[in-house]
Amino acid sequence: MNLFKEEETAGNAYRLQQYQELLDFIENQRALSTLRREQYFQPDCSSEAAYVRSSTPYRHRLKAMLGWPLTEPPQPPVTDTASFVQIGEDELGSIYRANIPVMEGLTAYGLYFLPHGEGPFPLVVSQHGGQGTPELCSGFFGSENYHDMTRRVLRRGAAVFAPQLLLWNAERFGPEFQRQHLDTQFKQLGSSLAAIELFKIQGCINKLLERPELDTNRVGMIGLSYGGFYTLFTAAIDTRIQVSVSSCFVNDRFRYDWPDWTWFNAGNMLLDGEICGLVCPRPLYLEAGEDDELFHPEGFRAVSAQVMRYYEALGIADKFSSQVFKGTHELNPQEDPVDFLFKWL
Repeated sequence: MNLFKEEETAGNAYRLQQYQELLDFIENQRALSTLRREQYFQPDCSSEAAYVRSSTPYRHRLKAMLGWPLTEPPQPPVTDTASFVQIGEDELGSIYRANIPVMEGLTAYGLYFLPHGEGPFPLVVSQHGGQGTPELCSGFFGSENYHDMTRRVLRRGAAVFAPQLLLWNAERFGPEFQRQHLDTQFKQLGSSLAAIELFKIQGCINKLLERPELDTNRVGMIGLSYGGFYTLFTAAIDTRIQVSVSSCFVNDRFRYDWPDWTWFNAGNMLLDGEICGLVCPRPLYLEAGEDDELFHPEGFRAVSAQVMRYYEALGIADKFSSQVFKGTHELNPQEDPVDFLFKWL
């Protein structure tokens, strides 16, 4: 039988066309998404109270996008006792290792710093970033690009909780893990790793605010890189966070579309600018390093301009600050972020 044959490359041009069309299609849809987000996210800027009320449906939408358990109605407080074991004391205060139950079968680990003196103290969550730990961002053995983040807050007289997320450097700090694989597994189940970790942060705040030495009306959060991501998103979904400092995260999310920062249809509804809009009208500080080796500040500037419009529309521009500082992928070593935190805390 004499059957047709051809060179194996004969169809390559068509395959190239298929691939290029997909790339072009994505770019076209991304270009259209800016208008879609503007049409979707339209909070009422007639007053701060109206803005807060109109933000509620968007906050629910964000929780649904991230997934279970954030979508669950408020649950009864976890009755299991949290463990706070004192591991040291120095001139700044007492230091505890904390193991905090947040739901059945799920606990959170972190360090709790309590200043000397009489309370009640404000509470600040100090969130490490990628490759980090509570011990690292708290300066127990050098603090690298955190510039002693936790203790800079502690020195100002706040109690500080530094939680551990699934981000540590496995060669230095613990078992190896596949973050993206775990995120995929959670997404198959209607959740995401971000949803789980945000739920754990909220659960820690719940338990901590039961402590008599803390002022339940004065809660803030500060974080670098991945910690900046979790600071921003925690504040967006939890209005108890009264002031937020997010360092070296906010940017063009189409340019930096990491899998665990990506959820279904987010580009048409809620990207970084809109997430910041869910923090408004509460005070928000954003920053980026001029020479950041991971994230170019151009995208940061564009998003910051968008966020400023929300605050200006409400006549509260002083509650928002964005800064490109002379530095790399690091917490600003100058006092600007901590000054802003305590100005509004």
